[in-house]
Amino acid sequence: MKVGVIGLGTMGKPIAQRIARAGHEILAWNRTPGRGDGLPADTAVAVRTAGEACQAEVVITVLSDDAAVEAVMFDRGRLITTGMPGLIHVGMSTISESLARRLASAHEAAGQSYVSAPMFGPPDAAAAGRLLIVAGGQHSVLERVRPVLEALGRLQVIGEDPAAANVVKSAGNFLMAAVVESLRDAMLIVHAAGVDPREFAGIVTQSLFPTPVYQYLGGLLAARQAQGGSRLPNPFLRGARQCAETAEHLGLDAPLVNYIDGQSVERPATASPTGQVTPVPSRPQ
Repeated sequence: MKVGVIGLGTMGKPIAQRIARAGHEILAWNRTPGRGDGLPADTAVAVRTAGEACQAEVVITVLSDDAAVEAVMFDRGRLITTGMPGLIHVGMSTISESLARRLASAHEAAGQSYVSAPMFGPPDAAAAGRLLIVAGGQHSVLERVRPVLEALGRLQVIGEDPAAANVVKSAGNFLMAAVVESLRDAMLIVHAAGVDPREFAGIVTQSLFPTPVYQYLGGLLAARQAQGGSRLPNPFLRGARQCAETAEHLGLDAPLVNYIDGQSVERPATASPTGQVTPVPSRPQ
């Protein structure tokens, strides 16, 4: 298939490389020139405008957030009107449920199709074809793009509502945000009591929670805590905020979601090996 890829950042570039190496023709565009370097020359072309990337059967957006997607699809780029009738837009960005619904409606009005396909996994998983992709969209459309998405990893179809896939993504990110916050507090406590947080991380990740997420995040947090370095930002808080917004929209009482969402304003907290803990402000309720 001819596939446009918009966004060649940390995730977008390995995604474009992987799809190109699977034999699909790539039209790649990034706002910052030069990001197309390293794409397979025989199957990928770095185009000058985002509109050129839409002259394809499928266009994949791998952009940072709602604002970046809106700027390309609705504002300056107006790609929904640029794309050809019948174009399938596969949104792999971590965006809100409301933007996914807006995209689906706009594409339908333009005679196009929209699939939400957010992903779980780091850049090396994208390069190796080991992402977990949760997808929502019309069954016939999903079947057309299945070969492209399965080149990137395991495809889990959620249903025909594209926004449902974004709800699943934000809920997953909320869980990972909770892992970061709970591990951080637990390590703060054991470190203040004189225990090496790296030893504690080993106990947690070898017996209590022997999973890749805990092993990766536990190692990072333990090393930072043991070395007395700066506080590691929680990279999943945006997903927690999206999850909180969905819960509010649905009229649900989800206290832990709201509690984690309140951590969007990071609190400084350190502990010395002697057990003295730097006072921290109380958390929002």
